[in-house]
Amino acid sequence: MGWSRLDLGVGIIALGSLDQLWSGIEDLVDVVEVEPQTLWESRFGGGRVMSPEPLAWLRACGRPLLAHGVGFPVGGTTAPDEGGVIASAESARTLGAVHWSEHLAFNAAGESYAGFLLPPVQSPEGVAAAISHIAAYQRRYDRPFLVETPTNYLQPVPGDLGDGEYVAAIAEGADCGIVLDLHNIWTNARNGRQPVDDYLAELPLERVWEVHLAGGFETDGYYLDAHVGPIDPELLELAAAVVPRLPRVRAVIYEAVPVSLAAQGVVGLRDVLTSMHRITQLPFIPALPAVAATSSRPERAPVPKTASTVSTARREAELLAYTTRASDDLTIADPGADLMRALTDQSRLSLLVRHHEATLGLLLTALGTARTEAVLTEFLAATPASAWRDEQSRAFTAWLETRPELLALIT
Repeated sequence: MGWSRLDLGVGIIALGSLDQLWSGIEDLVDVVEVEPQTLWESRFGGGRVMSPEPLAWLRACGRPLLAHGVGFPVGGTTAPDEGGVIASAESARTLGAVHWSEHLAFNAAGESYAGFLLPPVQSPEGVAAAISHIAAYQRRYDRPFLVETPTNYLQPVPGDLGDGEYVAAIAEGADCGIVLDLHNIWTNARNGRQPVDDYLAELPLERVWEVHLAGGFETDGYYLDAHVGPIDPELLELAAAVVPRLPRVRAVIYEAVPVSLAAQGVVGLRDVLTSMHRITQLPFIPALPAVAATSSRPERAPVPKTASTVSTARREAELLAYTTRASDDLTIADPGADLMRALTDQSRLSLLVRHHEATLGLLLTALGTARTEAVLTEFLAATPASAWRDEQSRAFTAWLETRPELLALIT
């Protein structure tokens, strides 16, 4: 596993609209990171393979490619779908990915699917499960595998491992690398979890092979890891203090959703990428003194319920059921779960837009915004979540057929 420090340089996530902006920024992009699952053909149209058109563009851009999974995370006690792992490995191989990674999160509990990446339970049982899940990936493709430091809107639970301690135990136990998402851990700190300097002090920094940076915003008393907008100056300052102290880091990647890429345009993206190049050009510093991370928000008190009273699998199942509206019960109550329920709602409803745009428009015209939102909430509570647009679309069609009063409004 030999490489020179920052051999891959500065990069960007390849999402929609990047191809339209490419000619204006390509001189500042050394490496491109791909989320293969976002490019898969329909699950019902021949299997999980990457669409040929974006694949051809990625190959033609002439940059090293990285594969970053977003569908089959390695956290949680329920193993990721074996077919999904195999397809993810095949996609990484098709891309010729220099290295590949997945989220240290979970989106399944038993037979139930979350519809959103949920924060892992940071217990010894959770560590052991993640190590096993990572091994399933490592067996499928022989390039270096990394796990991403997770976002977590819940408050710390007494008895759980610390945030950095949890990631360190998994990376060491699985003998894998770390995607240090500085925006994630900065977000966590702003929302009352472990301070960034404490988090970094617990990580094996020699295992940090990739860094992620992104933008976000405040909403309802929380700061969101939304991948919207440029990188906050405070986060750039943090990155300038951290990146020079990472002895084996290969790439620093900017993440932004398609609408944000388009909104920033060439000028905005050039500013972001130039600031990242300045950071990667800073000289290496062998030692890592404490890095101060300021926060505009006081630290929230830990949730009082102790982790030892509830099993890891049960906590996962309860959080998944709560966020997908299958249940309103949580043994360990936390206001952050309400935020994740709202984010899960948005994620699930976004799958309906392509196939049901006209129907949704008619409902809005007939019922208004508030009543339409209430109707859609009823749909979410009545149907299981799905990762696939076709499945969610069919579920919506079937549900509408049980509601003749709504069908009368749209036919």
